[in-house]
Amino acid sequence: MSVIRIRRVLEETIPLIVFFSTLELVSGGFLSSMTTEMKLLPGLLIMIPPLLGLRGSIGSALAARLGSALHMGLIRPNRMTKSLKTNIYSSLIMSAMMSVILAIMSWFTCTVTSSVCISLYKFVLISFTAGFISGILLTFLAVAISIYGYKKGLDPDDVTSPTIGAMGDIITIMCLFVVVKVLLGV
Repeated sequence: MSVIRIRRVLEETIPLIVFFSTLELVSGGFLSSMTTEMKLLPGLLIMIPPLLGLRGSIGSALAARLGSALHMGLIRPNRMTKSLKTNIYSSLIMSAMMSVILAIMSWFTCTVTSSVCISLYKFVLISFTAGFISGILLTFLAVAISIYGYKKGLDPDDVTSPTIGAMGDIITIMCLFVVVKVLLGV
């Protein structure tokens, strides 16, 4: 890797990382404002770290695939190609499936550790709804950022992954907050 390439990567990613690290404080603010909900829905705290990790993993994997597909010409900036549709569908399906699996695993962990926890139904309802809504938002955000960055001459791999990683936490916490408030009336 040349010095010019290293410099370009640093120039493209450092401002984003600094900006989104600061913006992550918003996510922490939303989470800290959920103390009442955490007390009313025991066990919910068990699900938050893996739900955030899940969103970041799926979103970053999608961002990497989109960057590679753009570089190889499989995705064109102004067209809905088969490759783009496949990436969008797979990301959304994975979000739905993994959110349900995560809910079951969280409920099981809560039960096995003899922690007071909410019902399996509530775990699934919260995880699926928050995970799927944030998955939809992050999928389309990843597509938009990848294509926009590519059109502007930026490397989508340098721009999209850090953006989706940070936005994944923020969007997921906000979706979780709204889902708990709206669906469960807490």
